Amino acid sequence: MREVMQKHFDPKKLPPIAKWQAERESLNADMKRLNLEYMKLKDDTAKVEKIRSNVYDILQSESRNIHRKWTQDTDI
Repeated sequence: MREVMQKHFDPKKLPPIAKWQAERESLNADMKRLNLEYMKLKDDTAKVEKIRSNVYDILQSESRNIHRKWTQDTDI
């Protein structure tokens, strides 16, 4: 069987499997590194969004209190 296969396939024309495996390893390492960076940025974004939401709520509350105080002052 091996002799038959060698007649039909030239070893010089085989794909560079070792090169492809090395490239795959490199790309997988890059993917893992980028995924960790993405997860960190996603967590940071969630924290910033939570802070923004809390600041907005505080400003809205203060605005309502000022408006309520102003309307009470004008009613007297």
